[in-house]
Formats: sequence, structure tokens, C-alpha cells
Amino acid sequence: MKVLIFGVTGNSGRYTAKFYLNKGYEVFGVGRSSTIPKEIEGVNYIQGDIQDIHFYNSLPTDIDLVVNFAGIQPSIITTSENTDLDKTLRSYVDVNISGVFNILEFVRKSKIPTYIYTTTHRDYELHWENNKLLGNDLPLAINYQGDHTMYAISKTSAKMMGDYYGECFGIRVFNLRLPMMFMVPDDPHYLVDGREVIMPFLKIIKNAMFSNELEIWGDPEMKRDYVHIDNLVSLIDLCSRSSLDRGTFNVGTGEAVTTEEFVKSIGHTFGREPDKINYKYCNSKRTYKCAIYDIEEQKRLLGYEPVLLKEMLEKLKKEMDERESVKSWGWV
Repeated sequence: MKVLIFGVTGNSGRYTAKFYLNKGYEVFGVGRSSTIPKEIEGVNYIQGDIQDIHFYNSLPTDIDLVVNFAGIQPSIITTSENTDLDKTLRSYVDVNISGVFNILEFVRKSKIPTYIYTTTHRDYELHWENNKLLGNDLPLAINYQGDHTMYAISKTSAKMMGDYYGECFGIRVFNLRLPMMFMVPDDPHYLVDGREVIMPFLKIIKNAMFSNELEIWGDPEMKRDYVHIDNLVSLIDLCSRSSLDRGTFNVGTGEAVTTEEFVKSIGHTFGREPDKINYKYCNSKRTYKCAIYDIEEQKRLLGYEPVLLKEMLEKLKKEMDERESVKSWGWV
């Protein structure tokens, strides 16, 4: 079995590559970085830019599965609509639309049977309501006044192109709709208007480890899916091995965890003295919007069994300990 992963040096690509290497598959990976993480050194790595049509001549064509993580999003792009509108909008089109078109053309011409694309749940933003479980195939509901609008448009356009290629050229096409994926990153920061900021969930973990007070922002009863990276990797594998010809699936848990429960669970898992932590309710502070996903179809069609919150936090703690992340991130 040969797997080609676009965006292999990103966080999701790294976990997926490691999974397939452990299964004994031959893994090829594409990325823009000059090097790849040590843990996936077994990947046959090809550095390149998906916008360059000539780059595809250097890729193997006898591939069984293509997984496409390649793209840009607000958390990794060095500009934003607030800092450089022209460059930011053009980048979304050039990378997330034109670049993905190039990948799809490569898949078509190479007669690769299965293509899996990771899209964004921002195409559902206007469906987000507390206590509302969202299905896999609701009508498009982009927030055209939001801070992720062009990103959502570009990812949705790329998804639609993939669906077209599946219908017209007999490619098995699967789209996985992603909320935020929780994992242990190499770098604990993401970008806000091009500035480095510690990831919010890691900030909570850090505070749990080194202080006795945790803040609970916004509505403490607001519910959300908290999704571990293993759930994404599992759905990629389940889709590729299924008898289905195509499908779009939300990568969720269906657990609907409140903000209060999430923060207190972090305190219990990561706190040095969990019973002594004081929880401060900060209702006026902005927090993430609610987004909860119905996963019954995934369970029925694919046999999907998601990692839930308690296990997710235990996995994060175990991996942080094994990788000595606290030290490498400069927290001590």
C-alpha cells in the first residue's frame, strides 16, 4: 500500500504519516519545509510547492491513496485581512483553490483511486447553535461577516472541485470536515494577524501546571466538540478501507462538552494539586463558538469510535511527558 500525503510536515500530516508508517505502508510526503520531523523520517519526502505545476513531475504516480492537508489558514499565515488584505485574499485563492486544483489534476492523470481532503467546519458557521447536533450534509452556511470568510470560501471551493472529480472521473473522494484538532504540536503557538500567540488550550494546560487559578471564559454552559487528532486519523483510515465510493463526514465526537467541564477536566488532569485550583468565571471574555457534530452516520457506515474528552486529555498528557514538551516549549 502506497500513501501520498500533501502537507505532511504540518501537525495533522505528521500524525497521519506516523500512523501509516507504523502500519508498514510506504509513505510519500509533500511539504514546503526543507526538513521533516525526526519521528517521520521514514517518509519518502519531496519538498515542493503545490502551486508549481512542474513540481508534480517529480512525484510517484503508482499511489493507492492521496491525503490532502495542504493549504493555508489564519492560524499559520503571516498576514491577515487586517494587516495585508490584498496579499491575504490572493494567498487563499492561489494555495487553497489553484494549488488544490493542481493536486486533483495530478490524481486524475495518475489514475489514483482514492483521494481524501480535509476541509473546514467554517462552512457550517451559521449553523452553530448550542445543543444543536450538526449532520454531515447540511446546506452551506458560511458567515460572510466573520474573520475566517475567505478561508472558508477557498476550502469549500476546493471541496466542491474534489466532488466534481469524483463524479466525473471515477475517483473515490472523501471530505472530512474539521473543527480544531487537539494534539501535541511541535510549536505551542499559532498566528493572530501574523503575531505568535500561545494556543488557548495549551495556555489553560500551562496555567493548570504552574498556577492555582484557571479562568472559564464566556458562557460556562456553552457546548462544543473537543476532537483529538486520533479521531481524524481514524476516519482517514476508515474511509480509505471502506466499500464506499464517496462521502463527506464531520470529524467530531458528539459528546457536547461544556466550557466549564473542559477547563475543569484540564485542571484535574494536568494540575499539580487539582483540588486546590480556583476556577474564576470570566463571562465577559470572548471564547470559541459552539459546534457539536452528529456522528451516527460515521458509526453506522464506517464503524467509527471516537476518542472522547477524558481519554483525549490523558493522551495529551502522556505524549507531552514522552516528548518532554514542557522543556522544549520553554515552560521550565
